[in-house]
Amino acid sequence: MSPSITVYSTGPSCQPCKAVYRWLDKHGFKGAYSVVITPENPEIAAELKAQGFLQSPVVEIDGFRFGGFDTDELLRILGSDPAFIA
Repeated sequence: MSPSITVYSTGPSCQPCKAVYRWLDKHGFKGAYSVVITPENPEIAAELKAQGFLQSPVVEIDGFRFGGFDTDELLRILGSDPAFIA
């Protein structure tokens, strides 16, 4: 079963968000993640802030959240099979 992936973004000018999208696309998750624009969803933005997330993006994979474009976290959660990361 493929993981549930959501990227919480501040919008189209967010460069770290674009890096996450590119990484996911390159590693076989193109079209398999959803994007939530936080300025359009103030209740979600408030929830993320209350949880201590002060940077964009916040990436949620199967209920686990982390902030920023963090390839180590992406690999740790999604797998580090050499065939996967090639």
